[in-house]
Order: sequence, then structure tokens, then C-alpha cells
Amino acid sequence: MDKKYSSLNDTYSRMTFSEWKEWLGELPWLLKWFPLLVVFRPIVDSLYFLKEVSPLLSPPYLVGILTPILAISALARYYYPHLGKVDKAFTFWSVLVLLNCFFILLYDPLSMLSLEFLLKLSLPVYLFFFLRILIKDLRDLHGVLQSFLYSALFIAAILIFEVLVNPIAIQESRGLQRIQGTFGDVVSYGMYIVFALSASTYFYFSRNHIATQSKRLILIGAVGSIGILGLVNIHHTATYTVFLLIIALFLLFNFRKGSPALGFGIILLAGLGLSYFGSGLIEEKISPLIETDIEVYSGEADTDRLLHGRVGRWRLMLNDFSSEIVPVQFFGYPLKFDYVFQFIGIGSHNDFVRILFATGIFGLVLYLRLLVVVFRQNVLLGAAQRYLLYATFTSLLFYSISVTPTIYAPFMYFTLSVFAFSALPKSSQLKWKNQEY
Repeated sequence: MDKKYSSLNDTYSRMTFSEWKEWLGELPWLLKWFPLLVVFRPIVDSLYFLKEVSPLLSPPYLVGILTPILAISALARYYYPHLGKVDKAFTFWSVLVLLNCFFILLYDPLSMLSLEFLLKLSLPVYLFFFLRILIKDLRDLHGVLQSFLYSALFIAAILIFEVLVNPIAIQESRGLQRIQGTFGDVVSYGMYIVFALSASTYFYFSRNHIATQSKRLILIGAVGSIGILGLVNIHHTATYTVFLLIIALFLLFNFRKGSPALGFGIILLAGLGLSYFGSGLIEEKISPLIETDIEVYSGEADTDRLLHGRVGRWRLMLNDFSSEIVPVQFFGYPLKFDYVFQFIGIGSHNDFVRILFATGIFGLVLYLRLLVVVFRQNVLLGAAQRYLLYATFTSLLFYSISVTPTIYAPFMYFTLSVFAFSALPKSSQLKWKNQEY
């Protein structure tokens, strides 16, 4: 590798707390607010219940209003980088999203619900273009990822308190008790577990040339232990799936160019753990989550009951959508100028279905095209960054089957940060193309 770029990689792969603070201190306030928001977002989300007192007292609502103001202010203040393939694909999809946000406002301009959906649906648009200004190189990406690791400390503290001391809030589902902390649902726990796992395993690869394997494994060990503790207490099928897939991806990359011995070691430890705890863990923690699906596959239950009844819900909702007039089918439910929030929010329990309802067939096609364009950027990335992109896609796609990640703000913070780095021009990407583990 070129010595100049090797030196850059050494600098950018390191991100101690003091170096993170130095990076943060160099950012102007119109950009600095985002990593600070990432760090404190779990605390903000834990105070969601204040909305019952007044929306004006709810930190998530206040953040939801301030985020577009700050992002658009930065876009107006700083020069936007050259539009590449990802930017153009995002722009095409954004036009449909913003058009439907406009239709929502026309339907009920003075409603708090309309404002809430306007902010949620438009979040990916202004956030992505803001992040294209913030993330100019690998150091900026690492600064944001490090911010996510710091934010996970609050999640870990709440989780340990709930498990060892007393649950703060419990949700019953499929005969299991799910802890959900001070958050609105268990998805918040799941998302941060996945973010921390993706970031820690990525740093394992990106720091190969500056830290010993044992040092790099400490972070993964800590994150993995807290993650497993969370998994067996939140009982969230999508998070189980994504967690295991990211571990499998991590092992695959180790076998290919990293340390095959580590991969075999992890598989051996996992095998020993399963042989000792496996039967009880599967019977108590996992079987209730997939019991209905097993009944469907064995012919004992109707296919509508797949995925905890989500398939039946999608079928009914899609039947309703197919009966709408052609313009609504092509451009989305907001074109009806009616109450359609149950279709364009979390009610669909599938992000692809939700995007179909929110932006129509045309919008869904543009969204899928966007994902393809971003994924193709992997050929310009270094090996470690390619792993991060794959892990991010794994999280996004598999969560999208049963959750609606594009309207969960923290999920978009992480995903669009990786997308923004992937959208950097070829001249910037080539610096890292030859970086290996």
C-alpha cells in the first residue's frame, strides 16, 4: 500500500476517546450537533413518555423538529459535494417522498399527527444529504461509529439494571416477557445491540494494522456479551436473526482474509455453549417465537399466521391497496387526501410494504434501485469498509421484513452514515480500496 495512504489509515483507524473529542472539537456547530445527538439519542428516546403530558415536553418530538432545521441550515451554509450515482438515486426517491409529505400537509395541515408523519417520512431525505456534508473521509465515518459505541453505554447500563435489579417495563408477547427499559418498544434495544455489534466488528478489521488481535477482540467480547444478555431478554426475532447473520458475516470475512483460527475458535466455543445450554435456551427463549411458523410449515396452521400473523395482515392491506385508483397505486396513499396513517406508519410491520403504501409502486421501485446503486459501491471500498456496508445491508433488509427501520431515527442515523461514506466520489474511495485486514 502507498506509504502516504498507509499513514492516513493508521490515523483514521485509531479513535480513542481523546481523539474522538479532538475530531468532535474540529467540527463547526452546524455539523457537531449530529454526533452529539447520536451519543444522547438513547436518553432522548427513553423520555418519550413525556409526550403524554404535552408534545412540547417530549424530547423525541423536540429533536424531530430541530433535526431538519439544523440539517437544512448546514446544507444552506456548506458546499455540497459533487453529485454521484448514489446522490442521484437518492434524489429521485426523495422527490416522491417529499411529494407525498406535501399531500399529507394538504390533507390536514394543522394536525399534530400530520406534522409527526411529515418529520418521520422526510427524515431519510434531509439526513442523507446532511451526512454527505459531514462525512468527507474515513475519519468522519469512524467518528460517527465511535459515537454509536458511546451511545450504547447507556443502553448497556439500562439493560444490566433491568436484568440484575428490576425490569423497568415489561411487554407480553407470545407467552414471553420482554423487557423494554424506558423505551417505547423492544426494537430500540435491538437496534442498538446491532449497531454496537456492527461497529465493534468493523473496528476489528479496520484496526488490524495498529492493534493486536487480543486487543481488538476485547471490544467485540464486551459488546457480544451485552448483546447476548439483551437478546435472551427482549425476545425479538428480527434482532436474533440480524445478530446471528452479522456474526456469520464476521466469521466469513475472517475465514477469507482475516484469521481463520479465530473463526474456528468462535465456532468451537459456540458449539460447546449450545451443547451445554442449547436445549434449554432454544426451548425457553426461541421456540415460542417460531412456534406458529413451525405449525404453518407443518400444515397445522394457515399461511396467514406466518411471522406472528404478519403475512395475513400484509395480504389484507395489499388487497385494499390493489383496489385503489391507479394514481394512488403508482404514487402512494397520501394522494387520496384521506386518513391513511395506519398504512404509511409502523402498522404494516414491513418496510417494503410501508414504502409501497407511502410512495406507491413508483416510489418502491426507486427505493429498491437506490439500494442496488449503494450496494454496487462496495467495489470501490476497502475490505473493512466493504464488511461494514454488508453488515449495514444485512440489518436494513432483514429488519425491513417485520419492522419499519426507515422511520426509526437511530436506525437511519447509522445506515445513512454508512451510505454517505459509500457515496463518496471514486477519487476518495480509491484511498481505501487497497486497505486489507
